[in-house]
Amino acid sequence: MSQVRSLVPLTEQEEEVSHILLQHAVFPVANRMYVVDFSLPEQRAVIECWRSTSRRGVALTWVERNACYVDVKFRRIKGACPDLKCVALVEVVQADSAVVRVYVSAVMEHGDVLRCSMEELAGVVREWCGKEGA
Repeated sequence: MSQVRSLVPLTEQEEEVSHILLQHAVFPVANRMYVVDFSLPEQRAVIECWRSTSRRGVALTWVERNACYVDVKFRRIKGACPDLKCVALVEVVQADSAVVRVYVSAVMEHGDVLRCSMEELAGVVREWCGKEGA
């Protein structure tokens, strides 16, 4: 597993999250290997992250398409690990988070938690890990 992690470079967004989570966890499912951006093993949770800085229309189209891909990944991983919580962190710089939620929620059926900012994600992680404070 560590060999796979070393071959997959972190995005800028993943780098920000990497200080608190296990990076690039691998889930073998049937005859495939699914790599998630981050894992909280003790909380039985995985996190997939994506961010767009493109203009609003382009960004929302890309976010929706990527949400479909991530949802398939979540569905397959949950097939093997049904108690796993799947979290999506979706950031779109040029769009309101409420609009992003509408686009992503419309296609993501297997994600348990959707967050649209680092602050929102940090709140979930603190809650699950039992940490108080900022």
